[in-house]
Amino acid sequence: MVRADLREASPVRCRTRPIFVYNKRMAEISPTVTPTVRAHRRQLVWQILVPFLVMAALVIAGAVLIVSGSAPRARVWADVSIIWLIAPLMVLALVVATVLGFAIVGLAKLLQITPRYTARVQAISLIAAAGTRKVADGIVAPVLWFEQARATLKSFFGR
Repeated sequence: MVRADLREASPVRCRTRPIFVYNKRMAEISPTVTPTVRAHRRQLVWQILVPFLVMAALVIAGAVLIVSGSAPRARVWADVSIIWLIAPLMVLALVVATVLGFAIVGLAKLLQITPRYTARVQAISLIAAAGTRKVADGIVAPVLWFEQARATLKSFFGR
């Protein structure tokens, strides 16, 4: 009775939404749009997409101006040479970014799987430790018995 009275009078309410841990699957997470998600989307647009699109437009506009302008013939070949010098580095950067992306995804999946298997490995190692201790005690038991018998004889005969 006392607990029910305290529960009714308590100003603290229980959470209605479940709490999700980092290693839950995305399908289990509620798709509700919270104010923080809205703020994140707004920041994504203004801090990432808009600057990227502005820079892409500037690069395209610069390329159009360079191509359409009456630049000397040597300048065009210099630009082509720079493109051929930069292209292999960009391919290498793409490969590195791809490997990094796969590493991130792999580690995320590993973090989801790891808790399940570490418990099994810990149980197996505890069984192995118990078996090792039992074998070690069995090996040492005759030596201990012999030493005890020798100590007992020594104490009786005073030697």
